[in-house]
Amino acid sequence: MLKTINVLVDLPDFGIIELPLVYKMEEEKPGVYLVSCKITLSAEKLPEWLLTTAFNIVYTQVRDENANIVSVSTDNGTTNRYHEIMLSIVSSYIKLKEDGIGLNLPQMKTTNVIT
Repeated sequence: MLKTINVLVDLPDFGIIELPLVYKMEEEKPGVYLVSCKITLSAEKLPEWLLTTAFNIVYTQVRDENANIVSVSTDNGTTNRYHEIMLSIVSSYIKLKEDGIGLNLPQMKTTNVIT
Protein backbone atom coordinates (compact mmCIF):
# COMPACT_ATOMS: atom_id res chain seq x y z
CA MET A 1 0.00 0.00 0.00
CA LEU A 2 1.33 3.45 -0.94
CA LYS A 3 1.53 5.95 1.90
CA THR A 4 1.91 9.72 1.59
CA ILE A 5 3.79 11.95 4.03
CA ASN A 6 5.30 15.44 4.10
CA VAL A 7 8.77 15.60 5.62
CA LEU A 8 10.25 18.87 6.87
CA VAL A 9 14.01 19.02 6.33
CA ASP A 10 16.04 21.85 7.89
CA LEU A 11 19.11 22.36 5.70
CA PRO A 12 22.03 24.73 6.25
CA ASP A 13 21.90 27.56 3.67
CA PHE A 14 18.36 26.59 2.56
CA GLY A 15 16.25 26.65 5.72
CA ILE A 16 13.25 24.39 6.22
CA ILE A 17 12.08 22.58 3.09
CA GLU A 18 8.86 20.57 2.88
CA LEU A 19 9.20 17.41 0.80
CA PRO A 20 6.06 15.53 -0.22
CA LEU A 21 6.87 11.84 -0.38
CA VAL A 22 5.12 8.59 -1.27
CA TYR A 23 6.49 5.29 -0.02
CA LYS A 24 5.69 1.61 0.09
CA MET A 25 6.95 -0.68 2.85
CA GLU A 26 7.29 -4.43 2.42
CA GLU A 27 8.68 -7.06 4.76
CA GLU A 28 11.27 -8.85 2.61
CA LYS A 29 11.90 -11.52 5.23
CA PRO A 30 11.45 -11.59 9.00
CA GLY A 31 13.08 -8.49 10.46
CA VAL A 32 13.99 -6.91 7.09
CA TYR A 33 11.77 -4.12 5.74
CA LEU A 34 12.27 -2.55 2.29
CA VAL A 35 10.85 0.93 1.79
CA SER A 36 10.67 2.33 -1.76
CA CYS A 37 10.42 6.15 -1.69
CA LYS A 38 9.65 8.84 -4.26
CA ILE A 39 9.70 12.60 -3.68
CA THR A 40 6.72 14.02 -5.56
CA LEU A 41 7.74 17.63 -6.13
CA SER A 42 7.06 18.94 -9.61
CA ALA A 43 10.10 19.39 -11.86
CA GLU A 44 10.05 23.19 -11.54
CA LYS A 45 10.07 22.97 -7.72
CA LEU A 46 12.98 20.51 -7.40
CA PRO A 47 15.89 22.09 -5.50
CA GLU A 48 19.29 21.94 -7.20
CA TRP A 49 20.80 19.88 -4.38
CA LEU A 50 18.23 17.09 -4.81
CA LEU A 51 20.16 14.58 -6.90
CA THR A 52 17.44 11.94 -7.19
CA THR A 53 13.77 11.78 -6.30
CA ALA A 54 13.65 7.98 -5.91
CA PHE A 55 15.52 5.96 -3.30
CA ASN A 56 15.21 2.85 -1.13
CA ILE A 57 15.59 2.35 2.59
CA VAL A 58 16.19 -1.02 4.24
CA TYR A 59 15.56 -1.42 7.97
CA THR A 60 17.09 -4.58 9.42
CA GLN A 61 16.41 -5.69 12.97
CA VAL A 62 19.55 -6.91 14.71
CA ARG A 63 18.99 -10.30 16.35
CA ASP A 64 19.37 -10.50 20.11
CA GLU A 65 19.62 -6.70 20.36
CA ASN A 66 17.14 -3.87 20.49
CA ALA A 67 18.66 -2.19 17.42
CA ASN A 68 18.18 -1.56 13.71
CA ILE A 69 20.58 -1.16 10.82
CA VAL A 70 19.32 1.44 8.36
CA SER A 71 20.69 1.38 4.82
CA VAL A 72 19.75 3.94 2.17
CA SER A 73 20.48 3.47 -1.52
CA THR A 74 19.91 5.57 -4.62
CA ASP A 75 20.55 5.09 -8.32
CA ASN A 76 22.76 8.16 -8.34
CA GLY A 77 26.45 7.63 -7.52
CA THR A 78 26.97 11.33 -6.74
CA THR A 79 25.94 12.97 -3.50
CA ASN A 80 26.22 16.19 -1.53
CA ARG A 81 25.74 17.11 2.12
CA TYR A 82 22.18 18.40 1.62
CA HIS A 83 21.13 15.20 -0.10
CA GLU A 84 22.73 13.10 2.66
CA ILE A 85 20.99 15.13 5.38
CA MET A 86 17.65 14.73 3.59
CA LEU A 87 18.08 10.94 3.27
CA SER A 88 18.96 10.63 6.95
CA ILE A 89 15.96 12.71 8.05
CA VAL A 90 13.53 10.87 5.76
CA SER A 91 14.74 7.45 6.98
CA SER A 92 14.32 8.53 10.61
CA TYR A 93 10.91 10.09 9.93
CA ILE A 94 9.53 6.95 8.26
CA LYS A 95 10.90 4.76 11.06
CA LEU A 96 9.20 6.91 13.70
CA LYS A 97 5.94 6.99 11.75
CA GLU A 98 5.86 3.22 11.22
CA ASP A 99 6.75 2.53 14.86
CA GLY A 100 3.74 4.65 15.80
CA ILE A 101 1.30 2.46 13.83
CA GLY A 102 2.47 -0.90 15.04
CA LEU A 103 5.46 -1.96 12.94
CA ASN A 104 7.28 -2.30 16.26
CA LEU A 105 10.78 -1.99 14.90
CA PRO A 106 13.16 -1.71 17.88
CA GLN A 107 13.59 1.89 18.96
CA MET A 108 16.88 1.92 20.84
CA LYS A 109 20.04 2.06 18.72
CA THR A 110 19.85 3.04 15.04
CA THR A 111 22.84 3.27 12.73
CA ASN A 112 22.47 5.03 9.37
CA VAL A 113 24.58 3.69 6.52
CA ILE A 114 24.31 5.69 3.29
CA THR A 115 25.37 3.78 0.18
